[in-house]
Amino acid sequence: MQASAQILMIEDDDQDAELVRRYLTVKQAFPIQIEHSKTLSDGINLLNHREGIDLILLDLCLSDAQGLETFYQVHQAFPAKPLIILSGNTDQSLVEEALQKGALDFLVKGQFDSTSLCRSIQYALKQQHQSVEIGYRDLTLDALTRQLKIAQQELERLAEVDKVTRVFNRCRFDEVYLSEWNRLTREGSHLSLVLCEIDNLQAYQEKYGAEVCDYCLQRVAEEIVKVARRPADCVARYSGRTFMILLPNTDLAGATYLAEAIRTGVRSVPFPPESLGVTNSPITLSLGVACQIPRAKVAPSLLIEAVHQALHFAREQGKDRVQIHHTGCADPDLHSNQTLHWVSRLLKALDKDQFKLYAQPIYPLSRGQKSCSYEILLRLQDQPGIVCSPSLFLPMVEQYDFMTRIDRWVINNLLANLETMPALDELDARFFIHLSSATCRNGELFEFLDKQFSHSNRHVQRFCFEVTENVALSHLTSTVELSRFLKSMGCQIALDNFGSDMSAFMNLKHLPVDFVKIDGLLVRDIAQDQISRGIVESIHNVAKVMGMQTIAEHVESDVVLDAIANVGIDYAQGHYYDRAKPLLDVVSATRRSR
Repeated sequence: MQASAQILMIEDDDQDAELVRRYLTVKQAFPIQIEHSKTLSDGINLLNHREGIDLILLDLCLSDAQGLETFYQVHQAFPAKPLIILSGNTDQSLVEEALQKGALDFLVKGQFDSTSLCRSIQYALKQQHQSVEIGYRDLTLDALTRQLKIAQQELERLAEVDKVTRVFNRCRFDEVYLSEWNRLTREGSHLSLVLCEIDNLQAYQEKYGAEVCDYCLQRVAEEIVKVARRPADCVARYSGRTFMILLPNTDLAGATYLAEAIRTGVRSVPFPPESLGVTNSPITLSLGVACQIPRAKVAPSLLIEAVHQALHFAREQGKDRVQIHHTGCADPDLHSNQTLHWVSRLLKALDKDQFKLYAQPIYPLSRGQKSCSYEILLRLQDQPGIVCSPSLFLPMVEQYDFMTRIDRWVINNLLANLETMPALDELDARFFIHLSSATCRNGELFEFLDKQFSHSNRHVQRFCFEVTENVALSHLTSTVELSRFLKSMGCQIALDNFGSDMSAFMNLKHLPVDFVKIDGLLVRDIAQDQISRGIVESIHNVAKVMGMQTIAEHVESDVVLDAIANVGIDYAQGHYYDRAKPLLDVVSATRRSR
């Protein structure tokens, strides 16, 4: 309890005021100083000019104010000041209203003594003291929260940036590249890549050491950023001595011009500085350029392979030059080489358990929905520090039988992870797992799932298996059979990328699915394109008629979120909320937020 208290008594009856003074003089747990005002206006004026008043004793019947209006005027002007009403009015409804609106106590004149008055004051001051402490703690917590948020944002930014050159790192480039590939697939516009390699970096490092090598990398990065300076351009350190430049909405001629500007700009950089004690020699770059209009059924990794081949030719022809890959991603040899490369790499990753489970939350748009949903995503981590999205290569290899092995790996590891989550039941979580074309058509999943769920049957209702619209239509009979089997076990079914083929409407009634995931290419345009909005609304309405719930994919802005909410979509998923992160981290974050 505080050492002393200053009390303002607003009371127009001198006898009542004197009685209160006497009560407080007789019994004090701590020193009290009393100020006295006879009118409400004098009391408010004193409160405005005296900061040290700790508590107000207020009579409701004054010469310039009557009833609860007296209390309201004081409380609204000084809501943080603890206030006790002293009144001759015994109306219980008035007492209850005053207490509900913020008075800490209501003492009826003639019915309280010194003990009860002092006890009431002590309680009010204690409440005020605790309120102040809570306020200080809240302010401190808010400040710490802001600091932590800033620190987290900085850590996230640093996680995306190469610490030597201060441009993006390989992981961030992969994210931006896939996002731009998907966007330009919808728009039908060019996407170009420029891959730069410092010709003599290894020799510099061996001869002069790491300091000279880092200086060289930094100067090259600075020159590249000077040229590739549009907001949409992405510059990244792709490997030890290479930089990748992503150029959206740029054709081959524009990318070649930019590559030549980078080459000549870097060559003019004086290197190294005299302070490092090294003989002056120019920095030279070999550059590869490749361009493609992205298409839905072309693997994004093919454009990356094309720019790598162009860089290889530039090195072979003597370095310090720009080489263009003219054939583009349609080159059959390029496709064949890349496919074989990824098949070999994925089989090796399966044998060495080099995959990781990631997850992206799926958020309900209805406030009454309490369950949590996540889409399970696969990531390849077969190179130190690099997490690779399967979106780069799946279009090339999804027809291969080993994709069934990958699907089984995902199911096995998800079940194993669920066993390590003791508080999973309180989240009421559901997990969406994508099934490949190979799994849907070969019929081997029945026995495998029956065996898996026989050991972990308590998790079976958490599984929702996704099949893409294209796979479902291509293998309709086997998909229907598989879907019915999964539903008989207690699993749910989702139809993914729905809306990419309008003929799917006719076949939707044959598919026993629970969720329809609306294709992201439609969702992205819903706010500005009436046709896309109409299609999305039609899909939602048809799904509702059939008892299905709808999920909008690739929600990336509040404008899109508002648009799908107005349509009535049930769930939303996309970068507007969060990017995919390791499964256990995502579920843990959900538990903390709950």
